[in-house]
Amino acid sequence: MVNAAQTGMIANTLSERGMAVPFTTPDLTQCRVRLDSGDRFEFLLPNFSGAKGRYVMPWRSVTAMMTTTLHDRALYEKMCEQRTHDPIKLRSAALEVAATGLAGPKAAQSAADALEADRQYQIMTNFLLVLELLKLVGLSPVDLIADGLASDAAQERIKAALRRVADRFRISHDDLYMRVEVLSGLVAAVGLPGAPEKGRLRLLVGSLTVYRDTMRQWAMTLPAELAELTEFQALVSDRTHQLAHHRIEVLDQKLAAVGSVVANWEGRVPALSREIREIAFLLDGWDYLIALCQEAAEKDAGERQNLITEGFQMLPVIPRDQMLIADEKRMSGLKAIQRRWVRANEDWRAGVFDYDQVMKTEAIKARVA
Repeated sequence: MVNAAQTGMIANTLSERGMAVPFTTPDLTQCRVRLDSGDRFEFLLPNFSGAKGRYVMPWRSVTAMMTTTLHDRALYEKMCEQRTHDPIKLRSAALEVAATGLAGPKAAQSAADALEADRQYQIMTNFLLVLELLKLVGLSPVDLIADGLASDAAQERIKAALRRVADRFRISHDDLYMRVEVLSGLVAAVGLPGAPEKGRLRLLVGSLTVYRDTMRQWAMTLPAELAELTEFQALVSDRTHQLAHHRIEVLDQKLAAVGSVVANWEGRVPALSREIREIAFLLDGWDYLIALCQEAAEKDAGERQNLITEGFQMLPVIPRDQMLIADEKRMSGLKAIQRRWVRANEDWRAGVFDYDQVMKTEAIKARVA
């Protein structure tokens, strides 16, 4: 390994923990990537011997150590090209690459569907924001429906009302549209609190409780050591749910006053952006684990145990500044257990392709929207 360094397993902050990247090379599956001091990507890889710590290395060292898939090389190039420094941008980049078919036809269709769903959801979010602004000048959705939402009369009423909103905020009509467009793109990942359909991250928070309950149910039927790993996954998912749920509640309170956000743009939007980015970082990696859990539910007991162990190795461990002291002690006690449950697949850990593992990763990737 070239220029490899070692680091501990538990990060101090969410940004230090990095982003889980949906690579398809077996030894890179859901590996974490973060920025170094020079704003370049560095990869956090497990110690393949099962010893303590993780290796930190640049992409050139990764490709020197193992054979990577065409999908992964394309994804890394897009990450660099688009400067995907947060999980929301990373997801878009990963979907664009997967949609080309480089991760298989099922993943390509799933990615294309997800991209279209994201586009439609942002359009809906934009529309809901406009409706909230129209209320500020006395135009309600009922008034628009009465005219027929797509009618010329309704469209003229909307334009006239938005001009009054812009005048009220002392900004141009174009600036108002720009702010609504930017805000809808920013909040679409979480979704507005009153939206008829929940946003993606809001849905993911709800899925964490299902994951937690499934892990605890499985733990009751497993051997003692594996049950402990499974219960720990339930513990981390439960704590992550609590943290994310609280942050979304705080965000909802701020988004409830859309007019204030749009009117005080420079003062409000940077803070909103940071809060949404932190929610995305907190939930990063859980969509794959939930898909892995769904995959395990369809397997026999032996395969399920292997998938549970795999999930433990990819667990988005809560950074020290986010978790309770009791959780940290629990985590510390499980470090030795993790070392004893390193997957016994020496072929791909030695840098030789395991094509069955690639196909399994692509199948799980197809489940992730």
